[in-house]
Amino acid sequence: MASVLIAYNNDTCVELHDFMESCGDSVMQYCYDKHIDYTPLTPPHLTEDEVMSHMENHHICFIAGHGDDDGIYNEADEDIISTRTTNYNFQNKALYCISCCSAINLCPALMQIGLKLYVGYNAPFEVRGDYSPFLESALSGLRCLLDGDNARTAKEKMNLIYDEQLDKLNQENPWAAISLLHNKEALVFQGDENYCLNY
Repeated sequence: MASVLIAYNNDTCVELHDFMESCGDSVMQYCYDKHIDYTPLTPPHLTEDEVMSHMENHHICFIAGHGDDDGIYNEADEDIISTRTTNYNFQNKALYCISCCSAINLCPALMQIGLKLYVGYNAPFEVRGDYSPFLESALSGLRCLLDGDNARTAKEKMNLIYDEQLDKLNQENPWAAISLLHNKEALVFQGDENYCLNY
């Protein structure tokens, strides 16, 4: 049975910690409702050692944290997973990120060692106004994967959810819609199109 590592930075000293906590809580609830095994990981345990250790026994890592071109960091600005960490426990597995820019260098570095699927963003991830449209859009692909869709189908459905949320926001809050469109255009769904979590 597939299992999910749910890592998120909810340290109160971190900008957007409440958004990242909402992401983590939503994924945990989804896994609970679907009877999918999961392990939560938050500060002060959100470290490279903890993530790499847990990934020995998990099939997909979801992570919500601040990042840049080279990786994702914890509340102490230490690498959680980056181009500088030892990432072999991600071989033949999937990484699903809500973080800024990590698709630029981290994604290709992980692909080189055999990551099967990377989902993330190649530009800053933006949140403006009500969190709900941003959360629903960003998590939709993961929910599809957890439902058993392959990567190609999950990507298609995720783009449709982004479009649905954009249609609503264009009427309610056009400034927020600009940020959501930015996220959609920065989305990277890379790897084996047939990758599927097998239960």
